Amino acid sequence: MAAEKTSSSDIVFWILAVAVVLAGGYGFVYFEGDVMPLLRVLGLLVAIAVAAFIAARTSKGGEFFSYMREVDVERRKVVWPTRQETFQTTIVVVIVTIIVAIILALFDLAFGGIVRWLIGFGGGL
Repeated sequence: MAAEKTSSSDIVFWILAVAVVLAGGYGFVYFEGDVMPLLRVLGLLVAIAVAAFIAARTSKGGEFFSYMREVDVERRKVVWPTRQETFQTTIVVVIVTIIVAIILALFDLAFGGIVRWLIGFGGGL
């Protein structure tokens, strides 16, 4: 892999984005008793959104947001199961789970009986 060069403007943008997030976190903590929690959370979310906007101006940030757009396009292509298909699949999973539990319980009883027989058989020595 070849090392990619980071431009000086990218470094400035990254520093600015981190500073905005830190300022938002500081404001969130600083106004703890004075401001409603909802406003504090909204302020923090705005700071994160501004930082994301700034980071998107860098080469790596642009690549990331381009990737996220492609992911969203692929997500829209997914065919989600209907309510009936989900219900039927859930029923199959529950039935298989019960069957496996019964089989494991039978194995446990059988092996437990064998171990008890072996212990009882060798107990007289």
